[in-house]
Amino acid sequence: MLTMKQLNLSITSALTIAVLASTAQTASAHTRLETATVNENTRITNNVVIGHGCGENNVIGTSVVFPDGVDSTITVDGSPHAGALTDFVQNWGNLMQQNYSRAIFTFQDEKTDSKSNVVGFWAGGGSSLPHNLNGYIPFRSGAVVIEPSSCAKSVKFYISIADICEITDTAGFNDNTVNLWTHNALGTAYDRKSTTDDGPASLIVTRASALPTSCGAGMAVEVKPSAAQINRDMPIKVNGSQVWPK
Repeated sequence: MLTMKQLNLSITSALTIAVLASTAQTASAHTRLETATVNENTRITNNVVIGHGCGENNVIGTSVVFPDGVDSTITVDGSPHAGALTDFVQNWGNLMQQNYSRAIFTFQDEKTDSKSNVVGFWAGGGSSLPHNLNGYIPFRSGAVVIEPSSCAKSVKFYISIADICEITDTAGFNDNTVNLWTHNALGTAYDRKSTTDDGPASLIVTRASALPTSCGAGMAVEVKPSAAQINRDMPIKVNGSQVWPK
């Protein structure tokens, strides 16, 4: 039978291990979507989940960009696709809508293209997100319709996100000022510094309808934004004036 001293030591050791494990998970947590996989023709309420701050620095804002599907890079089973996104998706363009929330940040707005389609959103100001806690930024994920005549069994959209801990110009980007959950080789100032392309969050839309008989097991389609779109849509602008980066 354990003595009281041994029991206290066991509890203390268990708590220490739990705290260390929690800290390790928090430190390595990427910013991702709460729901990363959804069936086609399904509309859901979703969240961008911010996993941690920039080292010991709190997050003061976030910027999110969805591939617009206009000049995006499309691959099919890993091979480049020269056609349009409409070869695989009927209605991409204005499916993501930001949900208003002041749970973390005071100010927020959507980003739109020349046709007023929502291509991203931002939130910031007010209280910051403590560097060791998760933060949820809500949005509505619209019902994606996969082209029935295509062989797409799934379509994966890569979502670029910057969690901002200090407002700087792009030359001031480092691990203490911003966490870049972006592609690593687009050739922009917002590229993630990584040997693997592990940065972006993703939304995978899975097919619910039957594949054409000629498709076999079907194809996995992936969509990522162009460098031009990231350069255009990643900055945060308020009333026409850019506030981040400086």
